[in-house]
Amino acid sequence: MDSLHRHPAFDPLDLEIIDLVYEAACVHLASNHPHHGLAQEEWQLMLRKRLFALAEPGRVDFDALWERALGTMTELMASGRISERAA
Repeated sequence: MDSLHRHPAFDPLDLEIIDLVYEAACVHLASNHPHHGLAQEEWQLMLRKRLFALAEPGRVDFDALWERALGTMTELMASGRISERAA
């Protein structure tokens, strides 16, 4: 049991905020940025993973998470590096 690392869990409100950011970001990215040959499911999966990586359990804020996620996803899409990260 010593080798198991406990990670803080997201509470239901955290998960609801993450879902709202995900839905809003999907709409924004789909309408404002080309996806450099990635299928919609691929960049959406990348977005969802990014949101969970950026979010801190117990401290999820819609505006902060929105800005951080869109900033990194927009940068990756604009630079063409998003296709490298999908692999």
